[in-house]
Amino acid sequence: MTAAPLLLVWLALASTPPSPAPAASPRGIYSLDDDAFVAQAQRDLAELERNTQGLRRLQEELKQAKDLYAQKQSVPYTPDQKQRLLTTWAAFFDYFLSTEVIRQRYWDFVKVPALLQPKKHAWGFLLTHGALTTELAHGLTYAQLTNGRKQLEVLLDEPSPEYGLPPRAFARFKDKVIHVATTTQLYTGDTYKEQLRPLLVKAGAVDAPRVPWVLQEMKLNSEVARGLLIKRGATLFAKAAADVTQDTAQRAFFPVQRSVAEWMGDTRVHRSGKPLIRREQVDALIQRMEPGDVMVARQNWYLSNIGLPGFWPHAELYVGTAPELARYFDGDPGVKAWLATLPGTPATFAGHLERAFPEKWSAYLQKDAHGDALRIIESISEGVSFTGPEHGMRVDYLGVMRPRLSRVDKARAILRAFGYQGRPYDFDFDFFSDQTLVCTELVWKSYAPSQEMRGLNVPLVNVVGRRTLPANELVRVFDAEHGREDRQFDFVAFLDGREGEGLAKEADEAAFRYSYRRAKWDIAQE
Repeated sequence: MTAAPLLLVWLALASTPPSPAPAASPRGIYSLDDDAFVAQAQRDLAELERNTQGLRRLQEELKQAKDLYAQKQSVPYTPDQKQRLLTTWAAFFDYFLSTEVIRQRYWDFVKVPALLQPKKHAWGFLLTHGALTTELAHGLTYAQLTNGRKQLEVLLDEPSPEYGLPPRAFARFKDKVIHVATTTQLYTGDTYKEQLRPLLVKAGAVDAPRVPWVLQEMKLNSEVARGLLIKRGATLFAKAAADVTQDTAQRAFFPVQRSVAEWMGDTRVHRSGKPLIRREQVDALIQRMEPGDVMVARQNWYLSNIGLPGFWPHAELYVGTAPELARYFDGDPGVKAWLATLPGTPATFAGHLERAFPEKWSAYLQKDAHGDALRIIESISEGVSFTGPEHGMRVDYLGVMRPRLSRVDKARAILRAFGYQGRPYDFDFDFFSDQTLVCTELVWKSYAPSQEMRGLNVPLVNVVGRRTLPANELVRVFDAEHGREDRQFDFVAFLDGREGEGLAKEADEAAFRYSYRRAKWDIAQE
């Protein structure tokens, strides 16, 4: 079959189960010029690689817990077993859905003329088929393990806001991965890939970063998916068909509707650098903040921190500027007494930071790319970094909590955070290693209680068999302790994004307390 009929087959089979007619879609990613398109495609390819690595780690967890999935369905799961099953499913759901977002963002490559726009056509195929083969290899493996187990399916399909799981997530997952159209796209795409190689060379994509990886990944994932379809396809499809027949709900959670999928893609591309929180809101909030404040942040549709559950994906430590440090700490008797016990008896807290970390202090005094003073320490993909308000606070949602601790405890926490600055980001979310740190790990370890420091007692939770701390847990603790004399945080502010209105509004403490219960991926954000 030639390339043109193959594309016609692909396009004809692209439809998903019937859904309401979509509204008019905004501009797609293919409206970008070639350079901007390729740059975005390379970023999404890096995201796809991270998703794939995460799914492979989850496969190891599934192997270790194989007996749990094979447990007799007449034996009820214990609370600990339920937690393990749900955290694994929540992480899998994250990786799978974020991969589907990438796939649908580039789906229109089938409408882009290969001869006239070779770069867009070639890169669009790489992202689309790379995402599809990843979904099917890992999705069919998970479906084979879970399919037909009634107690397990009921558990996975129930809404679990604390894990970031909406109602019927598991049913929608099965509907997507066990579907004849998706499977046909796998075979069609594998054939088209071989015919597309000359175009990949012409587009200059073959030797680009991660392209050899994704081509090899397509091959490996396709082999896995084909093997599962040959071995178990009839059983999986028969069971899925029965489930779909019984399922009459109309609201699709997965972004399979074209208008929704394109809107998600456009949000990231066209609203990038245009967060819902305005700069004047950030400037006003800074006037109310103090060194040591803990922030939780969220940007819609940015596929970061995939694998950790909950609405809030990110946490940061507010430090303030050097003058703010001086105003806040230097007159405090407790801080003075502590400084007097340190080598060299530094006169000020800033002086102690400069002496303890001369290179880091020098970096902290610099300006960011926007000309702003650095005020925040956060762990991002580049590592534990000093950042300014444009990066750390101009997001879509921002909550600020103030630890109910002495100023000397906050000074010790900031001192620890300075010590972690420069260390790599922890993509494995391993809280037992100090060599790499995830965002919440930075906050947690900076405020960890010790003999000389009261600190914050925020318990770790089990996520995919590991002890870790999603940012959502910080807000859950805030909510659980609300009104108690021994509460660990006070409320400072909540800037609540409104995607439909294109802005953020100041919300009250009650709204912030509820925020951690919001669905992580629901398009109709509350």
